[in-house]
Amino acid sequence: MSDTYSQDDPRLRPIPLSAYPWHPLPSPASKEAIVKVSLIPTSTLTAPSKVFTSFAGEEDKCEAPCWSFLIEKGDEAILWDMGLRQDPENSPDSIVNGALKKFIPHPAPGPISRLVQHGYDVSKIKLVIFSHEHFDRTGDLDTLPSPSPPILLGPGSIESISPGHPQDPNAAWPSTWLKKYHFTELPDPNSIKAAPFESELADLEPKGSKTRMYQPVGCFDHGVDWFGDGSLWIIDAPGHCAGHIMALCRVTVDPSTYILLGGDASHSQDLYLPVPSSPDFPTDPRSPIPVINGKPQLATDPKLATYTIGQLSRMSAEDNVMVLLAHEGEVEGVVKTYPDDLAGWKVGGWKEEKERDVRARAEKRVKEVR
Repeated sequence: MSDTYSQDDPRLRPIPLSAYPWHPLPSPASKEAIVKVSLIPTSTLTAPSKVFTSFAGEEDKCEAPCWSFLIEKGDEAILWDMGLRQDPENSPDSIVNGALKKFIPHPAPGPISRLVQHGYDVSKIKLVIFSHEHFDRTGDLDTLPSPSPPILLGPGSIESISPGHPQDPNAAWPSTWLKKYHFTELPDPNSIKAAPFESELADLEPKGSKTRMYQPVGCFDHGVDWFGDGSLWIIDAPGHCAGHIMALCRVTVDPSTYILLGGDASHSQDLYLPVPSSPDFPTDPRSPIPVINGKPQLATDPKLATYTIGQLSRMSAEDNVMVLLAHEGEVEGVVKTYPDDLAGWKVGGWKEEKERDVRARAEKRVKEVR
């Protein structure tokens, strides 16, 4: 089949929720089976909206935050993504003269600086996890505390980022990072049996479960119950780029509520919302991946990316799950940022509030068609 796509290409058509399997989210064994998740702002980008959603006009622009998240378990923590570095002009040449010409940066302090400003002991960060390898997720590793925590990546990431810049002039990672910091990655779920991980993946701090392995959860086939109590699942979520992963975090019990950190599985609410299960929408209201000059945007594997975007919709159909994308601007002014945490999203009605505009736009399109 051709690698050239049209905007109405059936390969990009949003996938019905009924196509996804469902594995019930496990019940917590105790009130401690939660994590504390906080949203941390970093630098932002002005982006052409048409690369994020097919519903955008040719000249539309949007302000895209680059969120970072602190995931705390007891007295230890994981830093999930580091957003966009405070000094993007010091990125490798391929970023400065490439992506940053299209995506205009607006520098702001990174997550480590913000945590320190609030008096947080950054030595509590025992692990850094990147949802994927892109420059607006990895921030500036040189701001990490010393000794630096290990860095966990999704399957195939290390090969993708090596050997780094300047050995590879087109590389987005400095080769100095690859030498200075310790990286490890999850195994390819398609090449490993359903058995516990071996070597350092079993022992990476923060420790919880030593039986880390892929298993299904929700609508996902491959998740890792990181602490062994269902409070944090690291989820294989391919399509956007090599090694893309997401995190499903239980933030309350009785009732159980969750935050799904969706990374760049989607760059716009339009692709996964509104959830296409309402009688208000006679046809699927979601945007397919946008196509420009025959090329699907921001997806190395458009078919897989389309499937993964549908998983965002399926999880969002659950009343006790709120999805947060890495660049979801609609949460600004709705979702509390660090030093507050996200445990109150359900009681506060944050999910409904952040989705109000995307639903209104979809309803308007329905009326225009009628």
